Parts: sequence; structure tokens; C-alpha cells
Amino acid sequence: MAVGRRAVLGALAAAGLAGRPGEAWGQARARYLSGGASLGGGQHHVAGLDEDGGLAFAGTLPARGHAVAVSPDGWTAVICARRPGRFATVVDLAAGAIAGEIPAAPGRHFYGHAVFAADGSRLYATENAYALGEGRIGIYDAADGFRRRGEWSSHGVGPHELRLMPDGRTLVVANGGILTHPDTGREKLNLDAMDPCVVLLDASDGRLLERIALPAALSQLSTRHLAIGSDGRIAVVMQYEGPETDRPPLIALIEAPGRLRFLTAPEPVQIAMANYCGSVAFDVAGAVFGVSSPRGGLFTFWSADGVLLDHVPVLDGCGIAAAGGAGRFVLSDGLGGLWRYDLARRGLERLTAVRTPIAHWDNHLTAIGTP
Repeated sequence: MAVGRRAVLGALAAAGLAGRPGEAWGQARARYLSGGASLGGGQHHVAGLDEDGGLAFAGTLPARGHAVAVSPDGWTAVICARRPGRFATVVDLAAGAIAGEIPAAPGRHFYGHAVFAADGSRLYATENAYALGEGRIGIYDAADGFRRRGEWSSHGVGPHELRLMPDGRTLVVANGGILTHPDTGREKLNLDAMDPCVVLLDASDGRLLERIALPAALSQLSTRHLAIGSDGRIAVVMQYEGPETDRPPLIALIEAPGRLRFLTAPEPVQIAMANYCGSVAFDVAGAVFGVSSPRGGLFTFWSADGVLLDHVPVLDGCGIAAAGGAGRFVLSDGLGGLWRYDLARRGLERLTAVRTPIAHWDNHLTAIGTP
């Protein structure tokens, strides 16, 4: 059964997690969300943007957020803290107001990503069981104030992004393979013994359906972010932890059970990607996906079957989300810029971010519903 906004907010209030009166910013017009915006002064915010890049609302986060999960009905969003943060913030999107906060469980911290169940009843979040050095998927009840109901193994180390397949019954998890511990901050503790993989889990009980490991020669290629096309094709983008002079593939497609097909760009583009991909998204038609490489200041655009179609430079560009129409995307950069890209016109248009007070956009952009 789908969970409505009133039920979620009522449960948050009963759990003592609802926001205080006066915290609403007015009726939101947001079409896109950023969970890591900075207005300067060292503060971090969740920000809602209208279709032209104008600021619809902004609210202060306890610390730096990362990615945003939006409920299927488009009324609720959850922003997870960047590793090794211990909070997730709930936003009422209809009001443009913070509705509450979800604390991490003892011995756990968030890894920055979460996703709602198909009916909105559950929230699944990637977490670190850091005393054990093992990944977990935390399970939260959206109808009961996001109370934690348990956890499943991620069947790997360092789970980062997770997505729900179009069937609504299967979770896909990118286990980056990197061991960390909050006592050492963001230090990577096992770069010589990484074991990255992508796993598929049953969304009803956490049962392992499939585990796809990377070849031993690519064990330092950390599987980080995912996008899923309407036909169930999975795009996986990665970050390389080996020698800077290596040129490993950074993008893969999962088109058949148990197999990764690695993609490479022509050498000048591959070099420009700087061994690092930051975010990935399919367009609304599922025919094109875009990948950001913020360290290289580059976005690349690929057909769903893995052909490089275009690339454009955007300094420190990382966030990407589908915009209205096939082959169209909204892009964000770490300098406060927002851009609209149209593959048909090979065009890059700066949006009205110049009139917003945002100093920096963080890693990800998320579309609310279908743009």
C-alpha cells in the first residue's frame, strides 16, 4: 500500500521528528533538488530549484549532505549525510520545509545515498557497519516516522549508491570496495585489497540475487554510482584508486545477468575524464545517459548501448539530472553554475543560477518526478 504525505508527516510528529513551526519556506516550485548546496560561510543546505535554475527553497543541514531520495508520490525527500555522517534529513516537498531528521543507528554511519520502495513504504539507505568493516542496507519505515526496522548485508564493502529496478522488486547496490572507519575520517584503508562489486537484492527480504565482481586486474576501480534505464539497463560509473598514469575504463553497462560491459572513450576524452566519474543519469526517454567527471571538468554523453555521442567541458561539473525531453539534462558545477544541455543541438545553456545566492553545488542533482 502506498504511503501518503499526511501519514509520513503525522508519523514524524508522533516520533518527535517533525520540524518546528515557522520552518516552512512557502509553497515550493522545485523541479530539482540538491542535497549539498553551499551558500558560503561553511554552512550546507538542501536546495530546491525551479525548471529555470531559480532557487525555490533552501534549508540548513546539520553538516554536508550528499544525495537526495524522492518518494514515488513526489511529496517527501530524504537527504543522506556524506560519509561518515550520521544524519538523514526529511523534507516536505509540498511545503518546501524540513520535516525531521533520521539518526544513524549505533555503530553505523550513512554513505550518502538512499532510495524509496516502489510504494513509498520503506526507505533503504547504504550504511557502514564500521566495527566489522562491512556494508549494510538500513531499512526505515516511512509510515512510522522513518523508524529503523533492521538491516541487510550489502554483500560487499563500502556500499555507495543504490537504485530500484523498474520491476519495483529488485535493488541494485554499488559496493565501492573501499574500507573506511569514522575514527580516520575519509581515509581509505584498503586500497591494495579492494573488492568492488555490484549486487542485486530482493527488495522484500534482502535476499542476494546476483553479485557481479570486477576482474582482478580492475580491483582498484571503485564502483560508485548507478543509473537505470527504462528497459532495466544499468549504467555503472567508477573512480580509480590506482596509479594516475593508468587508463582503466570508468563506465560499464549491465545488460545481461552477471556481466559488466566496459566502455571507453577515444583516448583524448578518456584522459580528460581524469580516472574519476562523479554522477550518472539517463534522460527521460532512457536512450541517452550522461556522466560527469568533475576532476577533469567534463561531461560525456552516451547512447544506451554504449556509444559516445558528445562531450562538453564544465569546470568542476558533477551534478546531472534528466530535463524535459529526450537527450536533455540539467548540469551543476562546484562554482555555483547551472546548465541545460541538449544533445540534439549539441548546446550548453547557462541557467539563471547567477541570480541565486548559491556559492557551490555539491555532487548530485535529483529530478522530482518526470521533468
